[in-house]
Amino acid sequence: MSQIFYRLLISGASLATLMAFLTPFLSTAVTSGLFPQSATASTLEAEHSGQQIAELPENQLKDDDDDDDDDDDDDESRTSETRTQTRTRTTTTVTEVVYTDVTQEYWASDFIYRLASINVISGYPDGEFLPNGFLTKAHYAAMVTKAFNKTAVREVVNIRNVSQFYWAYEALQEAYTEGFIDLADDDTFDPESTLTRLEMWVMLARSLGYTEVVSTTTTVEEILSVFTDADTIPVEHREIIAALVEKGIIVSYPTTTRLNLFERVTRAEASSCIYQAMASMNLVERFYSEYIVDVVGLFDEVETTTTETTIETTTETNTVSTDDDDDDDDDDDDDDDDD
Repeated sequence: MSQIFYRLLISGASLATLMAFLTPFLSTAVTSGLFPQSATASTLEAEHSGQQIAELPENQLKDDDDDDDDDDDDDESRTSETRTQTRTRTTTTVTEVVYTDVTQEYWASDFIYRLASINVISGYPDGEFLPNGFLTKAHYAAMVTKAFNKTAVREVVNIRNVSQFYWAYEALQEAYTEGFIDLADDDTFDPESTLTRLEMWVMLARSLGYTEVVSTTTTVEEILSVFTDADTIPVEHREIIAALVEKGIIVSYPTTTRLNLFERVTRAEASSCIYQAMASMNLVERFYSEYIVDVVGLFDEVETTTTETTIETTTETNTVSTDDDDDDDDDDDDDDDDD
């Protein structure tokens, strides 16, 4: 056959003649499988590839990243929750307050600085306390509401003639509800007016319930006999003053034998009496001062010391870190929160 094809080729036979001669032989070769068809070859290749994949171990198969498999992937890759707890302890020391116009030698310095250290009183922005300044009703209200933790005995009312923006408005309201001050019949009040010694003592005694002498061995007149001006005490207030003396609340400067009831009370004098009232209720420690009127011998002379207040606070901080789940797991988290 090859010789015939060669002779046709060199004789210049046309392409059509050559193809007509070769067609029967090509058909026979394809039928006999010598030249596989392209479709058959592709099918065999696909079947061979599928067989190789099926024969791989399962741990070498790549996971499908479709949405249906996300839950399984999340369960395997989710990091367990870790909790870190940090405990911080801080110590705060109340530093000693120093006023430029109150020296340690000042007669009321111990009363003033002790009250300042516990924030019952405060000075002015320029560093002064003005101990000899006259006490106003607003200052009195601010002091007593900080000094005593009393429960309300009256309902809150609006003070008609005092602006709600006045620096001591809330203190005035609180002082009224706790019984430290009284308003006029028309619910007005004069916060800038000053107080006499008698007025402050009577207001303080009535608000704390110190209106009667409790001693069974000492009478009102015996207690008051120590004062050279005892006859100036109004009759309705005699037992109140005696009760305050009995409690050790009366502090009188420059001498303990005169009350000077109608003199205006200073900020230093108010500080001393309020401190002693707190001491009578065991809110602060007692200490000796030569200006405390001690008729019944309640106080022993002790060395005056300056105390430092230390406050310890404990702060606990909890830090929780967790890996963020993928978007498909958010629905589960929301369901847990709803429960």
